Order: sequence, then structure tokens, then C-alpha cells
Amino acid sequence: MKPTNFDEVHVGMPPGPLSNWVVKKVHVHGFAGLTAQYVESPEFSFFGHQWTVLISPNGNDKSTEGYVSFYLVNKSPESIQAEFQIILRSTARGSFQPTTVGEVDTKWPFGMCTFGAQGGMLCSGAFAKRGTILTFLNNGTLTLEIHLRTYKKAEPTIFV
Repeated sequence: MKPTNFDEVHVGMPPGPLSNWVVKKVHVHGFAGLTAQYVESPEFSFFGHQWTVLISPNGNDKSTEGYVSFYLVNKSPESIQAEFQIILRSTARGSFQPTTVGEVDTKWPFGMCTFGAQGGMLCSGAFAKRGTILTFLNNGTLTLEIHLRTYKKAEPTIFV
């Protein structure tokens, strides 16, 4: 027999609705000539947290050979739950957002993720083939759009 009436009980504070997307453009000048294992952007602010983008222009030990890796890094002392996506922009080619990442079938955006405190990161692994990314350069500069949104604060649950 199927129940016909459900009562619900909430414990703790439910997440609030998602905020609007906030976008930060990160310009990587001279991308084609980068030979370092990692390049890190200056810090920028999203939702009261400090962030950097860590770029592995020639891939790393966790990515498929020939792919570029990007990492969004939370530099603040508190964790944050956020959803993000990375989009490449080019005046000549428009935009690019992969639907799969390297050898793992990870969809972009990743969905809601927890970024740990002080260096907690979510890695993209292999974002796209280096040859594809090189076609998105604007006068030698790679432009990344970092899109981020998070939960708004919710009203606390009142227990009776």
C-alpha cells in the first residue's frame, strides 16, 4: 500500500537559492610560449573569497598528454560551496566550453562543489587539447571566463 500523506521534517539550515552567475575574465598573455609546469593568476575576489586560477599549459601527471589543465583555487581560510564553469573566448572563434574533460566523462559545469579552505581546489584535469586552445588566442593572449555562483543565505529552520 502506498502512503498518501507525507509530512516532512527539516534538520539544520537548508541551502538558499543560487545566486546569479558572477564572471571574472582572466587574460593569460603569451600563452603559446609558456613552458612552466604551472602558471598562477593574481588573486581575485568572488563572494568574499580570494581565488586564483592555476594553469598547466602543457598538462600534468593527472591529465591526458597534449591537454591543458585549469584549476580554480580557493585561497581564503573558509570553505565555500560553489558551482563554476570555465569558458574560452575569442574574437575570431566565439566561445568554447568542453562537454567532456579528457579521458574522464566529466560534464561542465561541474555542478555544486565544495572548495576547501586555503588552497582547496577542484581540478579540471584535462580541459581541452592544447592545439584547440591555441586557436582561441587573441594576439597571443588566452582569455578565460570564470563563471561562479553559490547559495544565498537561507533563513534558519525553526524547531517547535
